[in-house]
Amino acid sequence: MPPYEEDTRKVQTAVIGQPDSDWPAFLPFDHDDFDRFMLGRSRDDFYCGTLLGGCGKKLTAKRYLHKKCHFAHRPPVHCRRTQTGEDSADHLYIGQALQHWLRRQGHQKVRVSYPDLGSGPGGAVEVRFGSGTRLIRVQMDRMSLKQWEATRAQLAAGNVRVQWVYGPNSGITHNKVKAEGHAIRFTCRTEGGTRKVYVGTQSPDHSVKLTTLNECHLTDEGIVTPHLRDEPSTAAEADGDTDTTIELAFPIVPGQLAFTAAVPTEEQNVTARRLYDADVQPAGSVMTRMRIALPLHSVPPSPHRLNVIESTAHLIPLPDSGTERPSWLIEAVGFSPLLTESDPRWPDLRPAPEPRTPPTPEETAPAKDEALVKFLRHRLMQTAHSRGVINWETLLRYKGYAPGDFTPQDRVRLLVAVDHPRSNDKPVLSSLVRLAHQEPGPAAHFHEVLAGLGWSADLSPEKVRDIWERQRKTAYDLVRGETPSKNTASTGGTAPADSDLISRFRTELERVAFRRTLIDWSTLVKLTGARSAGITPSARVRLLVAVDGSYSSKRPVLSSLVKLDGQATGPAPFFGEVLKGLGWTSGSTSRSPEAAWPAERDRAYALVAKAASASKNPPSPFRDDHGLWAALGIKRKTVVKAVRRALVSAAERQMRVSWQTLASAAGIKPEALRDPTRASILIDVDRAAGPDGVLLSSLVVSSGNLPVPYFADILKYLGRPYSSFPIELSRIRKAEQARAFAAYAWSANRTEA
Repeated sequence: MPPYEEDTRKVQTAVIGQPDSDWPAFLPFDHDDFDRFMLGRSRDDFYCGTLLGGCGKKLTAKRYLHKKCHFAHRPPVHCRRTQTGEDSADHLYIGQALQHWLRRQGHQKVRVSYPDLGSGPGGAVEVRFGSGTRLIRVQMDRMSLKQWEATRAQLAAGNVRVQWVYGPNSGITHNKVKAEGHAIRFTCRTEGGTRKVYVGTQSPDHSVKLTTLNECHLTDEGIVTPHLRDEPSTAAEADGDTDTTIELAFPIVPGQLAFTAAVPTEEQNVTARRLYDADVQPAGSVMTRMRIALPLHSVPPSPHRLNVIESTAHLIPLPDSGTERPSWLIEAVGFSPLLTESDPRWPDLRPAPEPRTPPTPEETAPAKDEALVKFLRHRLMQTAHSRGVINWETLLRYKGYAPGDFTPQDRVRLLVAVDHPRSNDKPVLSSLVRLAHQEPGPAAHFHEVLAGLGWSADLSPEKVRDIWERQRKTAYDLVRGETPSKNTASTGGTAPADSDLISRFRTELERVAFRRTLIDWSTLVKLTGARSAGITPSARVRLLVAVDGSYSSKRPVLSSLVKLDGQATGPAPFFGEVLKGLGWTSGSTSRSPEAAWPAERDRAYALVAKAASASKNPPSPFRDDHGLWAALGIKRKTVVKAVRRALVSAAERQMRVSWQTLASAAGIKPEALRDPTRASILIDVDRAAGPDGVLLSSLVVSSGNLPVPYFADILKYLGRPYSSFPIELSRIRKAEQARAFAAYAWSANRTEA
């Protein structure tokens, strides 16, 4: 086997969903942990992420009994990733943890970035919030004192409040300790098959006391750990400040205290806190009126809901309290509203009545959530049809969201909307949703979903599990029973829900015909966003018949381009059934499906090519997200023109360029466009070159001066000689580069003359 066809390097971390994802995955070393890790996941979920400094290609999780489990690249491999150990994704874990922590405290506009400081993405983690006016910067890479001071000055000049915290290897925390008496550090440890994030407080004696983010507060100064609250500042002692008065405060057990009927107070003099007076009841005690202090930027509590304080909080006596002023203050970092109007743990709490009839879950969801609820319901129906379960995180990735975009409360609200209204004749599809890394059984949020659908809020864990098992089985049985043939067998038609899928099938097969190739059934299904496990053989035939409509000498039989996985060539075993469904008879073409197949394949190639040549804008063989440009706020043709100008300039200067350079010239972020879209842009740049012109796309290189992974597809689409072998492809690329350099060197010289 040639050396480029095998990758023997061990990679311990990956990202999930797509190459530019910031959702990290650590593969546990032990085979038993491996099995738990893979629950609800597939072998196609993992990528050598670009935010890990990787190549963006898919990784395969390898299970071993007598050595460490790890990820491996799929050959051929051209990856120059340098950090592959268990800590190589720690910057992503830290970024995710900070993002979730800030969202739980009410910050909605939280943006995380991973600057490249010279050694690849993740030299630092920058988390912006508060409409971009606040920044937490986690310095991961080592940095000289001079660089540190210069970067601090640069950030300070941007009118942004910055808190500097440090990773385990930054090496400059002593400067922070010297200046302020302490430093905040982040580190990750392998626990329970994942990397858990810890926050440390470093003291002048170099000791570091660790805690979790859930135990920390956010103030105007930044992250405050329990150790900073409990210990006097060393810097203050050095300045002669000997005031050691400690405020009396009692810690409150998380999840044991709830409140309602909260109204803002007239007194708002607590720094970085907003005050509310509310009815408060600890579990097992009586209700009383207390004052609550919440972070300034947190979402105000609704007086019409029950709210539970589930994070660390403290009970503080208020001085000079009178008959009309509460005697106690609860200082909390956040709260979680319940979906129910009452809870047996706090029987005395009664929320203020809503000013109007409470809306249904669909009405409470924002308009932008309606499409998401519809999508989730459709995906869960597919999951039920394949008798499987699916991770909540994977569900979101299918729609292009990150897990951090939704709070746990959002998750419950959306799943309740998916199954609303509750009915005995339909299953609770939310029973098929689990969380990544959870143990087998119902998800932790399932009892809240049940409560939102009308079940009792105080169900025992055993009762919740019993409902979960029954609803999951009902989902499998009912959805399996609703086979497509019930609605379409008599007419040969398709159900309305299939129309969008059929359209995507047809578009993808036209691309295949334009490239004059064949496609595996599973690949076709994956590219169109469906699940092959959820499509029965009879449904497959029905879908392909619907793609082609009916047999006609003027209509290409696109289904002839579909083959089974692993099949070399020739008609698929189901091709005869498709032809029969199209109305084909032995007298209308060759005598048998096997003999008809090459003719129908070539006819599909010819008719699609003819239609493309007659069009001013022939179809691209690559999938291109047409909604992408609106999201980026730029026109596609503007990007094409900018990329062409940059490539012409590079040719005149006899230089090769990376996609990062082209993206910068077009005014977009390099990671904004995926490989298929990049390829389609380079095709448009070189489309006018014809069969003999110079190819500016040959000047685009990846790391190590190698051809970009889609260069062969560009050549193939433009009708140029191409090869699937890297050595031969590199030779073609170098020849095309030489032609481009020669052509534009002459042009540049003529301009100068």
